[in-house]
Amino acid sequence: MVEGAADADTGSSNRGDDDRQPTAASNKRQLNSDHNKQQPSKRRKKNKKHKKAPQNKNNQAKHKKQNNWVENCSESIHRIPSFCVAPLTCVITRVEIEEEPLLPKGLAGGSEKDMSGEDCTASDGKVDNADVKTDAQVPSTKEEYQTAVASADDKITTPLELDRKISNVAGLSTAFLSQYAKKVSWKASSSVQKNDEEKKLFIPVKRHVSAIGPTKWAQQRKKKGKKQPNKSNYIHLTGGDNGDGICNPYPSSSVPDKFWAQRKRLFSRYDEGIQIGGKDDPEMWYSVTPESIANHVAERMVKMIRQSRLEHDNFSCGKSIVILDVFCGCGGNSIAFARLNNVEKKDTKQVPHVKVIAVDNSLSRLRMAANNASIYGIDKRDIVFIHADAIEVLNQYTKGYIERNADVKEKNDPGHEVCAGFALGGLGSLPDVDGIFLSPPWGGMDYGNEGGQAGFDPVSSITVESSLEQAHQDRLCHEENKVASVKTNGGELLSFATRAVFDNLKQEGAIAYFLPRNTNGVSMGQIAVASGIEGCFEMEQNVVNGKVKTVTAYFGHSVKSLLE
Repeated sequence: MVEGAADADTGSSNRGDDDRQPTAASNKRQLNSDHNKQQPSKRRKKNKKHKKAPQNKNNQAKHKKQNNWVENCSESIHRIPSFCVAPLTCVITRVEIEEEPLLPKGLAGGSEKDMSGEDCTASDGKVDNADVKTDAQVPSTKEEYQTAVASADDKITTPLELDRKISNVAGLSTAFLSQYAKKVSWKASSSVQKNDEEKKLFIPVKRHVSAIGPTKWAQQRKKKGKKQPNKSNYIHLTGGDNGDGICNPYPSSSVPDKFWAQRKRLFSRYDEGIQIGGKDDPEMWYSVTPESIANHVAERMVKMIRQSRLEHDNFSCGKSIVILDVFCGCGGNSIAFARLNNVEKKDTKQVPHVKVIAVDNSLSRLRMAANNASIYGIDKRDIVFIHADAIEVLNQYTKGYIERNADVKEKNDPGHEVCAGFALGGLGSLPDVDGIFLSPPWGGMDYGNEGGQAGFDPVSSITVESSLEQAHQDRLCHEENKVASVKTNGGELLSFATRAVFDNLKQEGAIAYFLPRNTNGVSMGQIAVASGIEGCFEMEQNVVNGKVKTVTAYFGHSVKSLLE
């Protein structure tokens, strides 16, 4: 064996030491081979040109289209393996939302200062300061504007870091934590027991007619046959200026310019005093649901609850619908739910009254949400703000009904603070609910890179950390084997919400789970099965102006009937 290896290295072999003479055919092949080596064809030269490496690989990767699971997955509803069981079907839908475009990034014929971003003032030389409400003199320069926004933000809101220092972040109670520690560890399902036999779990995928083919926006563009406009009209201005002459007053390291430029997509009435959080709480800037999507999700979820009532209980059709928003932040989705009451109602059965329970563990964010709700003219009775931990709130419910606890009533009396006319209460203010809206943190601005081609997995990518109240933490520091905090993943969060609001006997309850656009529907199906959900669930693509922005997963007994 060693000799053979050496022969191979020297270019000879034992099998080639015979006295066989080359044939005419082999001589011809050898001549053709030598000719091709000496004179490469023009086609080969042309191919070599195409094999040149790109000059800038980073730019090529940056402009490469991202492949999202929900856009590219194929149907598997008719390909269920015989050795698998499919208790749940993932139905992919699409909704196309028309949104007024922002001001153009660069106007044709604009001044050189406007296009370069050197001057971020309006045409009259003064900055529009409608979103800064102070008693000081109206700012006339970029520097004065930035100073005014920063000072106003500090006066109106309490920074999140300061909240933690002065114990304004709601913590878990010791009673809940001791009960929570006894729970069995949660994990997504990969197999299902059926007829005393364990079978592999299979999540079939079905595409609704609305999610087949190109978007209407793309069809209209193709029908019009318009060429791409001149690139000079769409030059990105510096400093977060979206064309209105107002630059980002916050450090770009805290609040990126792209979020500042889209502030009116988050809240259309931003200039009237909307608060999203400043340099001390930049997370809110990439956590707020765009207003157009929030309005659609609110209408869709209320429609689910109304449909369930029509199918199973006609007597409660006119009853108010109570929605629990357990991660309200600065109030984008809570305001969208409450704004449904401003619609002219010809029939209470068609558009019932909506009441929102907005929960957040940060007192400063609740204050921002109350301020924003007042700007949108929300009735003070339509939103109840709860300062509490989301995980403890979800575990207070069973089948939509609150489990009353005497200790909770004494500790969290309702209305311990009033902000912008809204009461900010504790756990004692919680009413019974009909639906739950989940929009947990996605893990920062890099959520789009989570999961790679497999897609975003809520179990591994979403983590909600809850801690004991500060007073209890100090007491437990000297005790051994005591847990002062718990971590909940995105899958376990859905299981808590399912237990809290679903009533399989009465066929009641609805859940909307707001997720990134690259979320994997099969992973969501495995999570849903582990949470006890059967039948089907909906993965809705939220398309704004032809682009998939987010995905909303809907769970409820009326999902199937609404898709038929």
